[in-house]
Amino acid sequence: MSGAMRGLVTALGIAGAVSVVSIYSSTLAEHGASLAGRQVIWIAVGLVAMFVMQRVRLKTVSALAYAVYGLSVVMLVLVLVMGTGPHGTKRWFDLGVLRFQPSEFAKLAVILALARHLSETKTSTDSLLRVVKALAIAGLPALLILYEPALGGAAVTGFLALPMLFASGVSPLLLVYLLSPVFAFMLMSGVAMKSGLWTWLILTGYLAGINYLGRFRTSTAVLMVVLSLGAGASAGRIWMGLEPYQRQRVEALFNQKELRYSAAFHAIQSKIAIGSGRITGKGVFGGTQKALGLVPAQHTDFIFSVIGEETGFLGSVFVLVLLLYICVKVFGVAGAVRNRFYYHVCFGVGSVMLIQIFINVGMNLGITPVTGLPLPFISYGGSSTVVMWSAVGLVLSAFGGRREY
Repeated sequence: MSGAMRGLVTALGIAGAVSVVSIYSSTLAEHGASLAGRQVIWIAVGLVAMFVMQRVRLKTVSALAYAVYGLSVVMLVLVLVMGTGPHGTKRWFDLGVLRFQPSEFAKLAVILALARHLSETKTSTDSLLRVVKALAIAGLPALLILYEPALGGAAVTGFLALPMLFASGVSPLLLVYLLSPVFAFMLMSGVAMKSGLWTWLILTGYLAGINYLGRFRTSTAVLMVVLSLGAGASAGRIWMGLEPYQRQRVEALFNQKELRYSAAFHAIQSKIAIGSGRITGKGVFGGTQKALGLVPAQHTDFIFSVIGEETGFLGSVFVLVLLLYICVKVFGVAGAVRNRFYYHVCFGVGSVMLIQIFINVGMNLGITPVTGLPLPFISYGGSSTVVMWSAVGLVLSAFGGRREY
């Protein structure tokens, strides 16, 4: 392994150690060392998977990209039929000795399929057909994940198309335009404000302004206006179709005081835990909020609150810098390779890491909705750990073939 990549692997090793210690600290009272021991096993499996993927030539991966994507879609359909999960959800295949979450595998499959599509496309970077195909590739798995239901996983998988389209040369203004149906949905569902005449005027002004600035083709403008107006008109029905707890998690972002004893309780307790750590923390294994069990899912979704409480501001910043360093190294490989497929794979892997870091840390700080997304390389979980380490293996393979066209 070259010296340039030793820093990446070293950072991953440190992240693995932080993961095991944090999981052990957060689950010691209830589970002893069992969950931390399992995480050690998952990291070991991930490490093996990383070195295996490093040995696989990405041209072989490119040839199999659509087959991997198809397999992922089939698994997402099957999990809706025979999957298991808490509170009536269907998110895992329970194989007895282990549980497998296909939505984690889907993120990697979508990256590979998008990378092949965007690297093979010969048309203009802003071609409507090219963009729509990319959105469809990401949108189908996202829709299936949404039905599990897993709002966070669906959002990450669907959103992956945007940074990868940006990497392929699509104009930022068009990418902002592509978000107009989401903007329309948020306005008309009354998530952040009461819907009414003012919201329609805001949406109309937004669409008119972005059309004027972008001077998009008529076909693009018509499609986005129709989608935006359709999303706005159906927002109320779609919003009410979400599970009550999903709606409350989004509402809690804007009404934390009113929902402090219900949907906002988790985020508030997480902020209290992080704030109580001050500069240097209460010491590893010394967290009181953690010990009282006031923050739920401390070893998965809210593991960052444990880190903040026990190691303080300095420890939290160290972990964030460590994770961002991993992302920077991955994006650095994307900038070093010559092959377009390799480039898009690396950019996609870096993007999914960065998106999940932002959302997970954000929900620990109460600035993004609680969505159940793990913190990459840190949170407990076999599927997420193995998939993330495997994705790094693809990046290492790309670096090894960086001079190939």
